[in-house]
Amino acid sequence: MGQFVNRIARFARGGSVESRKVKIRRYRLFLEFLAARFAPQDIRNIQPRHVAAYIAHRRQAGVQEKTILAELSIIRWWHNQIPWRKYEMPDNKTLFELEEKLDDKTFSEEVRYRYKITHSRRRRLISQSRNPVRESLPAGR
Repeated sequence: MGQFVNRIARFARGGSVESRKVKIRRYRLFLEFLAARFAPQDIRNIQPRHVAAYIAHRRQAGVQEKTILAELSIIRWWHNQIPWRKYEMPDNKTLFELEEKLDDKTFSEEVRYRYKITHSRRRRLISQSRNPVRESLPAGR
């Protein structure tokens, strides 16, 4: 999984180099938890329940909610950098609700299905992320 993270980190844009270094260090803490608890083979498979379990883990460690929200922001930012990810990241309210109901299999599956990226949703995401300036340039430039 580390090779995928390094590849994404190399091409990530947003913020200064130093802020990206801080973000990757904090994101790696999440990935270490993920590897120990769920052992996914590919970071594209990160699901909302994984993030909710991380929230529960951090709460049990006595971390303040302000810090958890900052970490969620970093997780969400890096998650959006992953090409061909299979799940969108829910809003904080949904993640906190999922954290409270982690043992409720029906609710977890409902959230998982709601945020799974289908073929039509992927096309919509791609069309929203296109750069209008680049598209307006003549071909070959």
